[in-house]
Amino acid sequence: MVGIALCFCIYGCQKFKAFIPNDNVARFGMDRDFPGLNYTGDGNFTDHGRQSGIQRFALDLGAVDLEEASLQLFALEGLPEVRFVSYLRIEHPLPTSGKHDDFNAGDVIVKISLEDRNGKVIFSEKASLKNWTWSGSVGASRSDLYTPKTMFIPESGKSYKVTLKIAESNLQMPKCRLLFMGGGWKAFD
Repeated sequence: MVGIALCFCIYGCQKFKAFIPNDNVARFGMDRDFPGLNYTGDGNFTDHGRQSGIQRFALDLGAVDLEEASLQLFALEGLPEVRFVSYLRIEHPLPTSGKHDDFNAGDVIVKISLEDRNGKVIFSEKASLKNWTWSGSVGASRSDLYTPKTMFIPESGKSYKVTLKIAESNLQMPKCRLLFMGGGWKAFD
């Protein structure tokens, strides 16, 4: 009886591999697609799991002050090799008509750039917020703003520096957060 059970354990378990849920996850919770994932930079990094269709990885660098002229720096290290988009999440609803009639901070010029540790510029964008692309859910109290220039795929083992610069103050600017989001099984690189 012990011999039959031992044979089943050794050889029979291979037959049931197709029924094991989440087979892409290695033991102890490590994802086989990203075995070295270990974010150690600024902000709060979240992995929403391999079942996430889009925006699997979210890096929240926290609140940024767009009301005052400022220069803010952030360090990124240990990001997975997936396409990330840099967003400004503002506390303002997505307009239903496509026009931003009640958004009084559209003329705020935001400069955001990303460099690797050697000073090589990965992307640099300088534009007024009215020219950024608005995204989000209609009816939600906040919107995510981005431009096509603020997308990148980090290289494994590289560290990066993000610079966010506001040249002029605008006291009508709503609260804002700087986010990097990317990955997911529906995302294409």
